[in-house]
Amino acid sequence: MSKRLVVGMTALVAVAHWALLFSPWFGSATPLQSSADTPNVLEAVWIPLLPPRPAAAPAPVVRPLTSTPPKPRAPTVQAPSAPSKTPIVDAPSSAPATALTATSNAPDAQAALPPQAEELPLAEDPAASAVAAHSASNGPRLHVQDAAGAPVTLALPSDGSTLAQHKLLRFQVAGFVKGMQYHAQAELEWHIDGNRYQARQRISAFLLGSMEQTSQGLLTPLGLQPMEFTDRRFAKKRSVTLDWEVQQASFTPLQPATPIGPGTQDRLSVFLQLAAILHSTPDLRAAGTRLQVPTLGSRRMQIWTFEVQAPEILDLPGGATPTLRLRRIPPAGEAEQALLWLDATQGYAPVRIHMEEPNGDVMDFVLQD
Repeated sequence: MSKRLVVGMTALVAVAHWALLFSPWFGSATPLQSSADTPNVLEAVWIPLLPPRPAAAPAPVVRPLTSTPPKPRAPTVQAPSAPSKTPIVDAPSSAPATALTATSNAPDAQAALPPQAEELPLAEDPAASAVAAHSASNGPRLHVQDAAGAPVTLALPSDGSTLAQHKLLRFQVAGFVKGMQYHAQAELEWHIDGNRYQARQRISAFLLGSMEQTSQGLLTPLGLQPMEFTDRRFAKKRSVTLDWEVQQASFTPLQPATPIGPGTQDRLSVFLQLAAILHSTPDLRAAGTRLQVPTLGSRRMQIWTFEVQAPEILDLPGGATPTLRLRRIPPAGEAEQALLWLDATQGYAPVRIHMEEPNGDVMDFVLQD
């Protein structure tokens, strides 16, 4: 190559370098003015965007459900006699993540249950509830002891044959009410229709007005089973309703309900109950026999205990009448007294009743005819 050619090529390269170094396209001293006709090539050349690296899927982070760290995995010991031909690769297991997912979704699954499914455990069996209510409200019951003190199980006919089908007894009444002596007329009437009974006792006194008690219910092998009892004294009326399915008596006006049991009576039916028992069971007429009868008044339950005393001839307007006398034994601390004479010739129907109440009221009923 000739010397002249080399010098010319050298000069050409120098001119090219100078153009590159000092050209306004690549220099930093003179800012590039952008316009709509001139593309911004500078950004593409000097600020290239690096191609994004493919992001590896992040390893699932499993947080322990409890604060207790997981136990280290026991090393796998290969038996010498059975070497593994394929290398074992410990790949990350997805079981912990699955367990975590199931646990975190448990509240949502519970909330998604239909209301019926949530209430099923709270449902009660009606039959079981009835049995529980029956057991819980099982109240006092009739107890009968013979003269020797042995308990007696009653089994009365429920067809009403222990009492007259219809009876009307008229009495002369004498006594005291609120310290005032009075004389009055009274009637005791009952009617039996199949296995049902109705009874009414009415007292009428001059200037005092009238008092009336009524009782109605069923006849059972245990005798009378009252369903409703009313007690009207002058202008005041009270009533008791006996619910035998739940064995509970409720009062009107409202009083706390009380449990009842088999053989429970009210203050009117108790006299007919005694007549039915003694008429159907001759062995109980012996002196010393005791009959403990739960008895409902218009406000509360009491246990009336009657003791058979002795036969007695009672002088009545209709003549000498053989009777069986019973005495009510009051509980300790109570002053209420009652004596009862039952006609031995008339199915042991009451022919005289003498009652003394704690407030001093006295009523003495004597049969007139």
